[in-house]
Amino acid sequence: MEWVLLISLEWIVLGSPGMPNTTLVAPFDSEELCKKAAVAIKAEMDTSVPGQRAQVLSRVVCIQRKDR
Repeated sequence: MEWVLLISLEWIVLGSPGMPNTTLVAPFDSEELCKKAAVAIKAEMDTSVPGQRAQVLSRVVCIQRKDR
């Protein structure tokens, strides 16, 4: 089994939300590696850029993919 990272982002620019987009990052050999990547990505997305009128809403989740 492998782990995948599901990232959903929505940009809000000048108060107007855009269409959310979703990205899948794979594979991770363990849940621990996936969660470390999730924490790093979430921290980066939650960091505001001074002087910008944009906001990013993010949801980052690790999911276990079962063998087929």
